[in-house]
Amino acid sequence: MSLIRSLIVFCVLGLVVLSCFDPPTYSPIPEIELASLKFKEVGDVSEPDSIIISLNFKDGDGDLGLDASSPVDQNIPYNNKYYFRFPNGTLLNYKAKRTNPNYDTLPAFVKPYNCTNWEVFTEDNVVKDTLYFQLNPDHYNIFIDFLVKNADGTFKEFNWREEFAYPDCGIPFDGRFPILSKDLNQPSALEGTVRYGMVSTGFKILFSIKTLKLRIKIQDRALNKSNEIETPEFTLQSIK
Repeated sequence: MSLIRSLIVFCVLGLVVLSCFDPPTYSPIPEIELASLKFKEVGDVSEPDSIIISLNFKDGDGDLGLDASSPVDQNIPYNNKYYFRFPNGTLLNYKAKRTNPNYDTLPAFVKPYNCTNWEVFTEDNVVKDTLYFQLNPDHYNIFIDFLVKNADGTFKEFNWREEFAYPDCGIPFDGRFPILSKDLNQPSALEGTVRYGMVSTGFKILFSIKTLKLRIKIQDRALNKSNEIETPEFTLQSIK
């Protein structure tokens, strides 16, 4: 239980450092390549360790980054979730799924609940309602998948949302880096390096001496996705 809580608390993303140049003309679809990958071990089991990725990027119109403090970047198309309303304005809840055949194809909902399609609202520790939602992948602009090597040499994605049960739901390492351009109203090509940090007390406990790879891509404000890259195989010790 303490491990899962630590994962939730410390899956805080967004350590970004960048440097920009005056590049030639590039495609408006961003392009990335891996610059470096490091594991920073704190040594105290109560403190989070870090996996830090540095990505070289190129983008023809420079529309990279989202502003977490801006209301614009919290609304469509960058909102976190989509809820569904009936014509009378009420939200679609689990009662509708159980009692209305029009909604029986919605994802299953069984206790002890889940964190991917059904949001539980409580009052004084009593469940008052359970609303259906869909996560919006465009809420993020950097996407990180953890791939774990199997005994047969294949890799399987470690799904942070599904590995832990409600209410200790895991949080994926997809996240946001801030706006990189000085003026989004005057598009111009950008080239530089983004440094992105992921922290958790659970890295060593979950992955220990396992062999991993990371699968990475970014997305611009126009929702253009970059090329997808994979890191070389590594263990945490090998990238310290």
